[in-house]
Amino acid sequence: MDRYMPDYDATEVCETDVEAPAAETYAAIRETDLKDPFVAALFALRELPERLARRFNGDSAPAETPRPVTFGDMLDHSPGFTLLAEDPGREFVVGSVGRFWRRNYGGRQVSAEEFIPFAEPGYAKLAVGFIVTPLGETRSHLRYEARTVTTDTAAARQFGRYWRIIHPGVALIMRRALSLIRKEAMRRAGALASR
Repeated sequence: MDRYMPDYDATEVCETDVEAPAAETYAAIRETDLKDPFVAALFALRELPERLARRFNGDSAPAETPRPVTFGDMLDHSPGFTLLAEDPGREFVVGSVGRFWRRNYGGRQVSAEEFIPFAEPGYAKLAVGFIVTPLGETRSHLRYEARTVTTDTAAARQFGRYWRIIHPGVALIMRRALSLIRKEAMRRAGALASR
């Protein structure tokens, strides 16, 4: 995180101890289905104006097929996130560039090499990192951190207003994700122990 975003405008950190070995915890980060009714409701609330505008214009909502939502899928299939760095089994950091305060998030695809120097005015850069630290052979510590920095003062003002509104929801989403990952890691460790 410090390599890709040493300075930032906003950050949120969540961490927890997990009754599972570090390897199981790390695997659970990428493979846990993060679909959660409460989190889905928060995203639906954020996208409500767009849905209402479509309905008002007589447009039908795009058909969506329910499927798992995992960090692994986001890294492999989402155009909005780029894997910046990984120390397998211990840490990975992903990045995204956009105008997150816009309805469509204003995404801008950048490579890992372009992420640090990206400075086009009017954007924010987001870095999300997970670190797993072993606590002996059967326990581990999981840290989830998100940092955001803006590219100019106009973007800083827009992001600042947006952050004040969404910050409580972001903190809640991160805590819920961490709880789901923790439960999955413990489930995996229990299955491993029972073999």
